[in-house]
Amino acid sequence: MTTNANANNLDDLRPTILMVDDNPTNLQVLFKTLQSTGHRLLAAKSGEEAVEIAMKAGPDLILLDIMMPPGIDGYETLRRLKANPETSGSAVIFLSSLNETDRKVQGFEAGAVDYISKPFQAEEVVARVNTHLTIIQLRANLARRNAELEELNRRMCTDLEAAAKVQRSLLPTTLPTAEGFEFAWRYRPCVELGGDALDIFRIDDEHIGMYLLDVSGHGVPSSLLAVTVARSLAPRADRASLVVEPGWDQGTFQIVPPKEVARRLNVLYPQDEKNPHYFTMFYGILHLQSGLLRFVSAGHPSPMLIAGEDVREFTDQNSFPIGMIPEAEYEEVAITVEPGARLIVHSDGIHEQRSPGNEDFGRDRVSKLASASSDSPDEVCDRVLAEVQNWAESKSLDDDLSMLILQRPQGENPIAR
Repeated sequence: MTTNANANNLDDLRPTILMVDDNPTNLQVLFKTLQSTGHRLLAAKSGEEAVEIAMKAGPDLILLDIMMPPGIDGYETLRRLKANPETSGSAVIFLSSLNETDRKVQGFEAGAVDYISKPFQAEEVVARVNTHLTIIQLRANLARRNAELEELNRRMCTDLEAAAKVQRSLLPTTLPTAEGFEFAWRYRPCVELGGDALDIFRIDDEHIGMYLLDVSGHGVPSSLLAVTVARSLAPRADRASLVVEPGWDQGTFQIVPPKEVARRLNVLYPQDEKNPHYFTMFYGILHLQSGLLRFVSAGHPSPMLIAGEDVREFTDQNSFPIGMIPEAEYEEVAITVEPGARLIVHSDGIHEQRSPGNEDFGRDRVSKLASASSDSPDEVCDRVLAEVQNWAESKSLDDDLSMLILQRPQGENPIAR
């Protein structure tokens, strides 16, 4: 029989069972009964000794006799074990010749997991011991797995937060200033990482570029593609980009037309097995001196030009999302933003947001909210997004919400700064 001498054998990873009984014969019977199971067996002849051994060995299971005169009985032994953090995790099965129901209830109320009556039946002892050791192992595995999941979740949340920070860093921090024009934007992702991206940026003294793109799907893959495309659309003076390219003379550059930008993006980001996502995009170039806006709307909701009660939309039925159709051709639209006009560009997450009654917010509501000529572009953006959020009521947003506004106040003569 294993004794206290080997209680600190840390190399033995077998389940440890502590048998506690003041009767040596009972201990011998239990030892012979459980010897064939291969478990690590320890023995104690009193409650006090049991607590001492349990403190050193940390047994998985304790078979504890109730009546052990003249020392503390099994109930008091169990109370002391449960009161100590180092031994409170051991499962306890009471051993007793007492079959009264109230005694059993008292044992369970004290924290025992089971009850074995004397005289012992070998098959019952082995079955109950193995059952509770299995439960203990399952609980340990579950606790370990939960700890691993908590750590994985913590790391994932940290990574998502870092990714969201990168994504936010690509949004406009300051808007270009141009006398005679006002700009605004808003972006509200439906989850931590959104699939939309947008920017309003100065290309040169005479031109301002703007885009709004919406990648299919949500989460990390969509966000990664949105960030990658956004970087492709950043104008860079020191090297070629999709927006500008080197001119014939050293140190000069020329602006890439919107339809050519869309074509190049379609080549760079095809939808395939490695990239299952496509994206829609509005990309435009505004000439400040004339108010001429040239743009492409690749599968994107049509921009709306609002002047008073007049609302014009520019829909191209042959305009495909980027990456969906190889060798797709994109049409370029040219309009003049006259004084008093306002151009609205938004993602489909705005007009397709559904109410709890499953009704779309709709384009008509967007145009009506954006028609108040006295409001600033920022006020229009805020009002539209607030109304869409109210439309969803208690529902979470179905998609990312993003919006760009280009406005030319009445009576202004645009002179580029």
